[in-house]
Amino acid sequence: MERNIPVSVYLVTLNEAEHLQEVLEPLKQFDEIILVDSGSTDSTVDIAKKNGAKVFHKDWMGFSKQKEYAMSLCKNEWVVNIDGDEVLNEAVVESIRKSVVSNDFEAYRLHFEDLFWNKPMSRYSSKRSIVRLFKKHVARYPHDRKVHENLILNKSAKVGSISGLVKHYGYNSTETLMLKQNRYSTLKALDKYDHGKKASILKLMLIFPMNFIKVYFFKRMFLSGIRGLVYSCVDSMYAFLKEAKLFEFNQQ
Repeated sequence: MERNIPVSVYLVTLNEAEHLQEVLEPLKQFDEIILVDSGSTDSTVDIAKKNGAKVFHKDWMGFSKQKEYAMSLCKNEWVVNIDGDEVLNEAVVESIRKSVVSNDFEAYRLHFEDLFWNKPMSRYSSKRSIVRLFKKHVARYPHDRKVHENLILNKSAKVGSISGLVKHYGYNSTETLMLKQNRYSTLKALDKYDHGKKASILKLMLIFPMNFIKVYFFKRMFLSGIRGLVYSCVDSMYAFLKEAKLFEFNQQ
């Protein structure tokens, strides 16, 4: 497969062997693949090397710093960040190809299809979107966040949207989703604590039902049946745990 898209792809990994072959296959159309591993004990590194990725090791520094380091290794001005459980289909790849050629925008959002219980959610439910394709000079990673390391863009940067959906395996099972949300809620609560935020009893009481209404009804997860109900509850538990853990940190 010819590497004819002038974009550097970068990934940070730790034990991502399960889906990495599928992830890397469409990325071979891009000019280079940079993979920064933080100590995988499975076959992640071997799979990456066999698929032409440039592999580097870096002990884990946190999401923002790890991704910032990986981005710094990219030779192209246009870069795209992909996780080790996210797969670009051909529609997404072609949209990226056309977007960097047209140069109409300096950053682009990718839209994600989160698999849950081995199936995508309803096509009519809300889909997550994150800026993942961009020119390096218009974006930076926040150093004051332990999680949700979304890019900070220059105020003048114009943002477009990539068509198609990126398949995401990372939320596939209830256990996996709950484990991630538990971990992320701890990091988010620590971020709030570090910034001097105080916990609120009223917010603790209301955050679960309010978040559930937002996700289940307004984001239309109810259209996915029982899967949508479970997903909405787990997502709302994440919101609740952030506030509960902030209370814990304040009291300690």
